[in-house]
Amino acid sequence: MNDSNKAKVGIHMKPELTARVDAEYPLYDYPSRSAFVCAATEFYLGYLHTQSDTDYMNKTTLTFLENQVTKLDAKLCRQLFRLCVELSMVAHITAATVPGVDEETLKRLRNKCVKDVKNTIGNIRYDSIYAYQHAMTEEDDDA
Repeated sequence: MNDSNKAKVGIHMKPELTARVDAEYPLYDYPSRSAFVCAATEFYLGYLHTQSDTDYMNKTTLTFLENQVTKLDAKLCRQLFRLCVELSMVAHITAATVPGVDEETLKRLRNKCVKDVKNTIGNIRYDSIYAYQHAMTEEDDDA
């Protein structure tokens, strides 16, 4: 930009700041105090826009993430509900078909199941439970 396109503007600065500008602008190859102040002003305006853009992006990102977490929460709740329904059905079928289980056996079974779930981090497989139960049945038959 040439000097004819510039407007003369008076600004007030503390003498210490003026002295710092006068000491610094030659170090950065600015031809004058005016050129240095213009460059600093442009830089600061860019910084302010970046800050407002960052604030906007942070708000937008936060809103997006909150929406995604809400959707995930709803999906997890639906899956847990389905799982509880299935578990209730299995429990009712088992209770109806296996007569004569006493409270002590149920307590031991609950403790074993809690240990199994903790040890497998919830990765329970029906086939391994089936094999375990039939191994116990065969031991009972042998005894």
